[in-house]
Amino acid sequence: MKIVIKIGGSILESLHSAFFKECIQLMKQGITPVIVHGGGPMISERMDQAGIQPQFVDGLRVTDQKTLEIVEMVLAGSVNKWLVTQFRLAGAQAIGLTGIDLGLIEATPADSKLGFVGHVASIDSKAIETFLAQGWIPVIASLGVDSQGQHYNINADDVASAIADALSAKKLISVSNVDGIKIDGKPLKQATEEEIVGYIQSGEITGGMIPKVRSGLRSLTGSVEEVVIVNGSSSGCLTDSSHGTRLIKGEVKDHVFISQL
Repeated sequence: MKIVIKIGGSILESLHSAFFKECIQLMKQGITPVIVHGGGPMISERMDQAGIQPQFVDGLRVTDQKTLEIVEMVLAGSVNKWLVTQFRLAGAQAIGLTGIDLGLIEATPADSKLGFVGHVASIDSKAIETFLAQGWIPVIASLGVDSQGQHYNINADDVASAIADALSAKKLISVSNVDGIKIDGKPLKQATEEEIVGYIQSGEITGGMIPKVRSGLRSLTGSVEEVVIVNGSSSGCLTDSSHGTRLIKGEVKDHVFISQL
């Protein structure tokens, strides 16, 4: 069984050390993780150091050539190699990649006003399967390339969703800095898309949680039947089913077995 684990940039600096051991534990149970990561806060920090003011349109970073160079340096460099090192220290064989390597993620431009921001056009699932067959954990930075060789910055949630669908994975875990969704101060264990939309409309889900849940709902396409939002600063975020909130397709609401990892 394959699962995709998306690590948000907001949690990278406080990711619990047990996270990497838990990935190994999943592998021993026959569950194969594929890691996708972003690095937004680190990119913004590096841009500030370079005297470049980050700009966003509809939550997406405007990426000109200079910004793209910084994005690649951070995602493909410091963040990706830090994650690979942590996996190796935990005893796992991990390989760091971007969507540019092997043409893993073919991209198309998203919108001219965003510069070099791309959409996922296709995923080379055979390449990922090759790494998995070797017992390696792919750690993939959210960059892509088009047929002309142009590189693109791609939203990590979109990359994770596309890879999950390409691998026919049924589960996507979104590792962030929040303890799932809370309604009236109480943790919400699971919800369907219809219920989440209702909570947003009623004002019970607000602020920064709205883009997190909307991103999760967008991932409930193709093969993905559940998205789990968990706090990566907590031990057991991957292996303890009591953690986080499950976003599920309505027709599989009772299929609890999917979460029994």
